[in-house]
Amino acid sequence: MTGNYTIDFSNIPIISKEKINLSREDKKLIITKLLDAHKLACANVELGNITKRGFAANVCTYDGFWALGTNFNNTRNEISSICAERSAILSLYNTLMIDYINKKQDKFDFRIKYICMAQNIPIDQTSTTPVPCEDCLSWLNTNKFFDDNTLVFSFEKPDNGVLSIKAVKLSTLLPYKGFLTKNEIDSCKIIYSSLKNKNIISEKIIRNLLDKTFESYKNSNSAYISKQNISCSIFANNEIFTSNRIDWTKRWFLEPLELSCAKAVEKFGSSLKIDAICYFGDEFTNNHNEFFPDGVVSIKSLGRIRRKYAACDTLLILNTAQGVFVTTIAEYLPKKFIQGYNF
Repeated sequence: MTGNYTIDFSNIPIISKEKINLSREDKKLIITKLLDAHKLACANVELGNITKRGFAANVCTYDGFWALGTNFNNTRNEISSICAERSAILSLYNTLMIDYINKKQDKFDFRIKYICMAQNIPIDQTSTTPVPCEDCLSWLNTNKFFDDNTLVFSFEKPDNGVLSIKAVKLSTLLPYKGFLTKNEIDSCKIIYSSLKNKNIISEKIIRNLLDKTFESYKNSNSAYISKQNISCSIFANNEIFTSNRIDWTKRWFLEPLELSCAKAVEKFGSSLKIDAICYFGDEFTNNHNEFFPDGVVSIKSLGRIRRKYAACDTLLILNTAQGVFVTTIAEYLPKKFIQGYNF
């Protein structure tokens, strides 16, 4: 018996496409932490979470420190919301930072080993738990506190009806990493990913998109704080719309994909259909001559437009050192965006 749940730890299988080796004790610990997260997610809804949706995460560092966090919503808009994963990570970070200051330790090494996720539905009715949303994935897509060995656990009940633990590496949920873009243009070859149909739009349009995005990049002076010039063009309703990154402060900026989409939405409204997206820009932000690899493509923005004006087969075009790389949103982003985000 664990809390209000009767669980036979030894009989719960672990489902994973990865090679996950957990000892009996580690497996029991993960299940216990998942149950704790589930209870918190349920309590969050019962106590009046405004969205009536409860999620919780239990995160662990490599040093074995744990912390719980739940989704925090005091309005229905994203401005006043934070997801459970980020909530738990921030809680643990602050707790360990305070402990570090008080004990005057020699080293502060904060790296996440496990993320245990749960939602507020009865465990016996669980089919699967959603992976982190695009906002969280954009936050987790760094090498600061996470690595290729960070594991994500959740309850799952596959078709055989047996309650199981799903285990995935965080890195398998994230887009291509280390696929650096090139901030100069030449007559690179076009490299297609595993597209089922390479003729979605012509090579001429792909080249035209890249040329217009590059010209916008060269003439941009709106990223004067971050020094990270990024331009983005979309091909929608047979027209091209282009925008640049705009810095407000060191913390706040406008993402060029969303700006380009806004221009197109103003013209075409609900009939807008985005066929291709082209990014061009600098991989790094610059802060006092220190460079930080923030990347060019916005996971958050791709995830948002995917819900409304784009589709799984919307092309994504990047200028790389190997050539002009052409993939799709579905192939670039995690599988979650193919399945949708419905509850």
